[in-house]
Amino acid sequence: MKRFLIYGLFLGLLFAGCSSDSDSDDSEIDPIPERRTSIPDSAFEEALIARNLDDVVDGSVLTSRIENITRLDVNNEGISDLTGIGDFTELIDLNVRENALQTLNLTSNRNLLFVWAEDNALTSLQLGSNQNIEKVGASGNQLTELTVTEYTTLQLLDLADNNLGSVDVSTLPLPTFNEFNIEGNPLICILVSPEQLESIPASWSKDEEDSYALDCE
Repeated sequence: MKRFLIYGLFLGLLFAGCSSDSDSDDSEIDPIPERRTSIPDSAFEEALIARNLDDVVDGSVLTSRIENITRLDVNNEGISDLTGIGDFTELIDLNVRENALQTLNLTSNRNLLFVWAEDNALTSLQLGSNQNIEKVGASGNQLTELTVTEYTTLQLLDLADNNLGSVDVSTLPLPTFNEFNIEGNPLICILVSPEQLESIPASWSKDEEDSYALDCE
């Protein structure tokens, strides 16, 4: 009888130990936190809150709230830093006019068709691999250079009132590329193709002293 009692006590302790281990394992499993996107500019985050894309200014936003947004208009919101825009991966149309941006990096936004960044303080604009981009408005900034030769789907390019010393639009085919403004820049020569030179569109605009040429050397 004593042997049976000892055996029963052993089995009871064994099952109790297994139950305790199971409970302990369950309590140690933490939910995977949702991915967040850093938004260091409080003005940018406040603009997202106003558009129901965020809830509180805490320096970040749930990535799931922004990654499927196709159109973002944050015109005249006092934004000086657009860090976080890269996680708007489905963005097609971006309007950041009349802010205080000095740089704009859109290299992660590979679906963009329209970029409106007029009247900021941009010294750097990176359009990235947006091979289908159609319209870029960047007048009223401080750009000293911008390469657009790879964006052969461009229809509109507004670079008026910048600090550009040169510009090459020779690879942009007519009649697709039909709106172009380069007024108010210190350049004197605009590099074009033979086809463009033969038929400069009436909607292209430059300063009177500037010239279109096949060679700007």
